[in-house]
Amino acid sequence: MKKIALVIIAVLTLAGPIALLAPSASASAADYCGARSQDQVKTSVDIGCVGKGNPVVDMAFAFIRFLSAGVGLVVIGSIIYGGLQYIGSRGDPGSTAAAIERIRGSVIALLIYIFAFAILNYIIPKGFLLR
Repeated sequence: MKKIALVIIAVLTLAGPIALLAPSASASAADYCGARSQDQVKTSVDIGCVGKGNPVVDMAFAFIRFLSAGVGLVVIGSIIYGGLQYIGSRGDPGSTAAAIERIRGSVIALLIYIFAFAILNYIIPKGFLLR
């Protein structure tokens, strides 16, 4: 029963941020990837293209931005779940250690992602990933 309550709390906690990623229902539901020319690609869902340059590269950057948001959501969800796991351990050394390990792993994963993104931005010239 406790696990079911924890899962419900975790799902409700993640439902708000995930709803922000849902496409908006605006009057113009189409998005253009690539520069305004014959080569631009019209998408039916706004995926976050900026409308400049090559359509494939523009879509790739939109996908990278989407994955960046996904990494943040997963890490936040994992830290929240680890906190709930820590609260629910009730002094049990095994459960407490598992919760601390989950939180530590989440923070390490976030740091690895941040440093990998920073290193790629340093290696690839002209802020290629920052478009």
